[in-house]
Amino acid sequence: MSEDEAFRLVHMLSLFVLLAGVGSTMLPLYRTWNSSDVNAQVFAFREAGRNQAGILLPGVVLTGVTGLIWAISADHLDPVETGWLLTVELIYLVVLFVCIPAMAAGLRRARLLALQSQKSGEISDELRETIADRGPLVFGTLLLILIVVMTALAVTKPY
Repeated sequence: MSEDEAFRLVHMLSLFVLLAGVGSTMLPLYRTWNSSDVNAQVFAFREAGRNQAGILLPGVVLTGVTGLIWAISADHLDPVETGWLLTVELIYLVVLFVCIPAMAAGLRRARLLALQSQKSGEISDELRETIADRGPLVFGTLLLILIVVMTALAVTKPY
């Protein structure tokens, strides 16, 4: 196995971790965001928050680090002068510094308010406002779209 193949393998494994994190974070949110069952919402928000911090965030970091190391070590790629790769890097920075923190903040707030509502037995007005806000859903969906764009750029290498 060559060095390039080894970096490719490690990068692909980190991509699987990233995609597992996206799926395990977004599916509970999509499933119960509009549910009126407080217990289901508490469970879904807890699960999504745990998966976001435990799988999605490490997957994003691993993917970025392994991708950058692979690009630097490759003889045929320059991380700055290769147009499509620079675009992928910039989109990755948007994912890392905009989508992930915005989604995490909304998830923390929703989880906290859902726990408070579960304890009181009724859905609070703050929780209704947070659910109506849909911040984690928006930024999670944007994250999914940006992953598709980055994949398309990496596969097609248009420029």
